Amino acid sequence: MATGISQLVLFALYGWGGMGATAASAVAFAVGAVPHFVMIRWWAWGQRGLPRLTRQVVGYIVVTVLGGLVSVLLTTLADWLVAPLLADRAARTLVLNVTYVLSGLPVFVAKYAFLDRVFATDEDADHAVVLRQGELTG
Repeated sequence: MATGISQLVLFALYGWGGMGATAASAVAFAVGAVPHFVMIRWWAWGQRGLPRLTRQVVGYIVVTVLGGLVSVLLTTLADWLVAPLLADRAARTLVLNVTYVLSGLPVFVAKYAFLDRVFATDEDADHAVVLRQGELTG
């Protein structure tokens, strides 16, 4: 969902709005980051309420900014590489959208691994300890 929102924003800003690749991909990433946080917190990790929210927000911001830099840099690089080859802005927009999505795949895996630790509840940690103790005794 968040990737789809980002894609629409990138398409609109770069393809129709005439904004540069760096600015358009940065705005697209930021716009998608907000619903992404809400979805991972409430839906993926089942978190509600304020406990641990500060830790989760700070962790999310750090990993999201790093991931956003990767996506923006790769999208900007793709635009720089294809601009001399493709005069048609619609074709370049398609290339940028594909690059943006592909650059997000390794970032997604890294973000999930990190955020899984940040969003883990005390109950999850207790469950992991019980599992490890069972492995040691069983």
